Amino acid sequence: MPNRLKHSDSPYLLKAAEQPVDWFEWGEEAFDEARRRDCPILLSVGGVWCHWCHVMAHESFEDAEIAKLINDHFVPIKVDRDERPDIDKRYQEAVIHISGSGGWPLTAFLTPEGKIFFGGTYFPPEERWHKPGLKMLIVKLAELYHKDRHRIEEAANELYNNILINASIDTRSSIDEMIIGKGISSLLAAVDRDYGGLGKAPKFHHASAFEFLINYNFFEKNEEIGRVIVGALDAMAKGGIYDHLLGGFFRYSTDQSWNIPHFEKMLYDNSELLKLYAIAYKVFGKELYRSTAAGIVDYYIKYGCDEKGAFFTSQDADIGILDEGGYYAFSEDELHHILTRDEYNVTSLHFGIGTVGALHHDESKHVLFLNATPQQIATRINKTIDNVITLIGSAKGKMLQYREQNREMPYIDKSVYSNWNGLMIEGLCVAGNMLGIDEYKKIAERAALIVLDEYYHDGWILHRKGIDGFLEDYIFFASGLVELFQATQNNKYLRVAAELADSAIELFWDNEAWGFFDAMPGEKGYLGIGQKNIQDAPVRSANGVAPRLLTQLGDITGVEKYMDYAEKSLKAFVLLAHEHPTMSYSYLASTHAYFSGTYKVETSHFLQQALEDFRPYKLVIRKDIDGALICEKNTCKVFDKYPMSG
Repeated sequence: MPNRLKHSDSPYLLKAAEQPVDWFEWGEEAFDEARRRDCPILLSVGGVWCHWCHVMAHESFEDAEIAKLINDHFVPIKVDRDERPDIDKRYQEAVIHISGSGGWPLTAFLTPEGKIFFGGTYFPPEERWHKPGLKMLIVKLAELYHKDRHRIEEAANELYNNILINASIDTRSSIDEMIIGKGISSLLAAVDRDYGGLGKAPKFHHASAFEFLINYNFFEKNEEIGRVIVGALDAMAKGGIYDHLLGGFFRYSTDQSWNIPHFEKMLYDNSELLKLYAIAYKVFGKELYRSTAAGIVDYYIKYGCDEKGAFFTSQDADIGILDEGGYYAFSEDELHHILTRDEYNVTSLHFGIGTVGALHHDESKHVLFLNATPQQIATRINKTIDNVITLIGSAKGKMLQYREQNREMPYIDKSVYSNWNGLMIEGLCVAGNMLGIDEYKKIAERAALIVLDEYYHDGWILHRKGIDGFLEDYIFFASGLVELFQATQNNKYLRVAAELADSAIELFWDNEAWGFFDAMPGEKGYLGIGQKNIQDAPVRSANGVAPRLLTQLGDITGVEKYMDYAEKSLKAFVLLAHEHPTMSYSYLASTHAYFSGTYKVETSHFLQQALEDFRPYKLVIRKDIDGALICEKNTCKVFDKYPMSG
């Protein structure tokens, strides 16, 4: 029999509607039930795209015995982290305090007041991999709750108060250019010199870090930084973390060498990576970067947007029962069946079939990665490069057709969120300019008009239908509209961006310690704590992006209020940035933009050249000027020819 989630609008919650767990959605009904029964709450937070959420659901929440234990001893609440990022962020922080790490699925045990007393991420049904079993936890924690209530409440209150204190720390100071150098040093210290990117495994894209490095290096011309950028972007574009048949990046790599990903495709990742690779193509001129950016757009045109043009949230990692990556990987037997002998010989070399990259759960299947260039293959097998390129192209077409026609496609979450559509609008506008493809800007405009028509009214924006907007929705969508204004020179988009910024200041600004709260405080548990997130995880920080957005609005409109709030936004996190310089690359970029100054171009005749030129922190405005008026910091000069950057 379906549980309460059958009435939900969230695809993630609907997938749990047939489970024997008596799930509640987050809300007053669940907390009233916990108080009425005098029992604790089991909070489970995840996403429809999340592999380990599916594993825990299959092993535990679909198990009748475990479901009965949960129903008997707890009030279970299920939350979609994409739908309610405010809940997720707050309880993630608490779980990190308890266990030292966070992620999804997030599993938290709460008092009826919503205060956490124990938590973690994935728990197997029985003890395994040094993780306690969920069955044992349910019984022990329920027993402890009823037999030693004082101890439970004391621990819950102590953790709550610690997080409340941390959230109220004043981190203001004077804007400090030293933060930029500190951030660069810390970022370079984290670089993987062997395989590219940051850190070891698991490895994430960190698109905002490399965009910041590109902007920084435009002025510094540091060869080492250039090598770091190219090393990372090459490794990601060539690795198994990219879908080499259709396009688009997966969420992260499970290994250090970028070969075996977790196969979710997320709109926020691909939006940021589209912008990054388009800019990198303009800076470095590598065809790999152009084709990688174009592949992202190809994927979203084909599968990632609705008929009106709004962008979907994610695509799942799994097909069937926990077959992660099976849709994307190929066995040698399959390739022999699909391809001609010549196509197989070339493609097996091109994609490294049989070398590394076997799926963890099915070693007969290989993840595709760029192992050899057409030139290398041509030399090795004594064919012309044109012949090799033709064979690779025909093989890729057959492989894509095979997987689309013969395999179950991973589930696509067709929810439309304002924040991530804003990121994609921004990415498409930048890519349209950097790659010289006007169609991308038209695609961005279609998405913007859908969100404006269905989610926006008089300065207010929804996160999705039925859910009020969070700070991310206001800041990210406004940032996308500023890029769309530049691409189209339609003042409507600038006006709405300013209205969204005004509303963000009204709704979320902290008048005491400055900076923006991520959501309007209220409701139960940790939602009563005002959080001002600055960390770029899993997407760039709204507080990191906000100063740049406000500066842009100030530079375009001349309204001093925006400049004032931009400076206060930067000042709000200076002490935190000094302590953790790589917590927010978006904040470092906004700080760098503040000291570098906006590069403001007013022109009519050279408008297209100005848009297609790469220059960090540039604003392009159509004005009837004889030539181009370019203002940088406090200096303005008229040029009769457009001076290309570089």
